[in-house]
Amino acid sequence: MLDVDGEILKSGPEYRDALLAEKQLYERIHTTTKSVLAEVGIETKNEAVIELLEATGMAGYDAAVHRIYLLPELIDQVLDSAAKSFAGDEGPNTLGIGGIPPFLYRPEDQFPMPASYEELAHLIKLIGENLDMVRFLSQPVKVHKGDPLECNRIMDRLEDCIKITCSAYMGSEDAVRWFAGRDDWHDSICAVKSPLTSMDNMMDALIRSARAGNNLRLTTMPLVGRTAPQTPEACIVITHAEVMFMLAVAQTLNPGMVCLFGGMPCTTRPDGDLDYSHDAMNLLNVAVARLNMWVTKLPTVQSGGSTGVKIPDERALADGSRGRRILCDFGVHNARHCFGVLDNLNFFSEKAFLADCQAHREYLQTRKSDNQLKPLYLPADDQAFDVIERVASGDYHVDYHSTANLSAFDDWAGVVAGKGLLPD
Repeated sequence: MLDVDGEILKSGPEYRDALLAEKQLYERIHTTTKSVLAEVGIETKNEAVIELLEATGMAGYDAAVHRIYLLPELIDQVLDSAAKSFAGDEGPNTLGIGGIPPFLYRPEDQFPMPASYEELAHLIKLIGENLDMVRFLSQPVKVHKGDPLECNRIMDRLEDCIKITCSAYMGSEDAVRWFAGRDDWHDSICAVKSPLTSMDNMMDALIRSARAGNNLRLTTMPLVGRTAPQTPEACIVITHAEVMFMLAVAQTLNPGMVCLFGGMPCTTRPDGDLDYSHDAMNLLNVAVARLNMWVTKLPTVQSGGSTGVKIPDERALADGSRGRRILCDFGVHNARHCFGVLDNLNFFSEKAFLADCQAHREYLQTRKSDNQLKPLYLPADDQAFDVIERVASGDYHVDYHSTANLSAFDDWAGVVAGKGLLPD
């Protein structure tokens, strides 16, 4: 476990004050998150969740507004009980392939199409030849009308890496329990829709998987300016609150189970689309990783090192290489969406995958690191709780606090670059 205070003391004097302030900001984010869960709450009508959490004596439901409120003591309790490590964890800067892109990139296709089972098997074989770089993977591409468990059986041909599934799309208890007790499989569940709204059918899937004893990745994906406030701190608070709610459910059902923090906030462009090529996309996910590595001590899986470019050209390769370098230079835990993903996660490309793997090998061979922490200069937002309380489950993009800050992530990346801490 990272001794962050010791690492801060060992850092260069030019960074020490900034790192101490950054840690205090993460501690404030955690405290604000607990206030959000206690005072703003999570919208839900899931009776099983309501009954489970109210039985702890540390949560209450208001049927008039369909919101459940969690006391800070419940968050403290479930964080204490949650596993702080997992089998196969290779520590910081472990990179992999993330959630399932809907399409396989084929330059000759007139229209985007999913993959076949045969194409999935080919990709799994290809990934197996590059496990020196790819240490974990979700299904790399959607299979047309494919059975999720059959796709997972194809993935299971890979050894010596962690595989990630999503049991929420599986129709039988036997399929969900296929992963139980297996250290090389994690179940990724996204049961909360930003902002602060339980997807009750997905929460049923979380409960089912937790009872089966699967290792969970608790995933949420707030979009800044669309479903989360348009400042880094407030966006992280939303991310943290949604994962802490899922953690409370899972740990109350099965104390001590493995629950990775899978909250992966995303930057957006002014048109509202994802902006995976933005430096702040990678910085934002490093910040969430640090929140966990430095404060909650939960294992964390983040996102980045990808591109918004639609074809596997030199720009796509440069975007991915730059993003992975930012993630690794500042330090994350697990990071996904790193290899071979195009067009803001819509396509998986065999050509891009091979180029990304080779580029990262070359980066690791030439990387020079002094192993000291470098500050992110994460900007503070004293209005974070106020804006979350004001708009709760509404649309953040209609709120003045959000639309007035469309440049917040540009400004943040500019500050970090000005300190000489981003790649040239």
